[in-house]
Amino acid sequence: MILPVTTPKNRKASGSMTNHKLNFTFMKYKSFSIIIVFIIVLSSCSKDEEFKTIAPASIAFVHEDGSALLQGECINPNTNYALLVKTNSEGSGIFKATTIEYTLNGVPFIMSFMSDGEQLNPIKLVDGQNKAQIVGTPYKAYLSFNTHDNFEIVD
Repeated sequence: MILPVTTPKNRKASGSMTNHKLNFTFMKYKSFSIIIVFIIVLSSCSKDEEFKTIAPASIAFVHEDGSALLQGECINPNTNYALLVKTNSEGSGIFKATTIEYTLNGVPFIMSFMSDGEQLNPIKLVDGQNKAQIVGTPYKAYLSFNTHDNFEIVD
């Protein structure tokens, strides 16, 4: 069996290459380890955020501009109306987006709130009793609307 003859010059070159590869590999793992530890520290140190929750406060039939309908006011079929949903905030911190589910004459709708306050939804009234209700709450609104389309003037 013939063994290759190595000189000190060859040995040094191959040892230097091995050390370089080891140093590079060690540095690569060290860098990744530092990044992973940094991410873990940041995610574990984040404080729990507190949110203001938005809760429904009322629902009402109003004019399209948001002005209230007066008690006993005549409903004009040529006027536009809307549904007004009011909300309040509860808790402290930043607002958490909330959806409020409501029904209008049995048809479900959803309003999204980014803060407390009021939102309008333009509606078309139906002939007869109109009912709006915020789902899961006692908040309700009623409005009677009767059209007189089919009448004749008799002399």
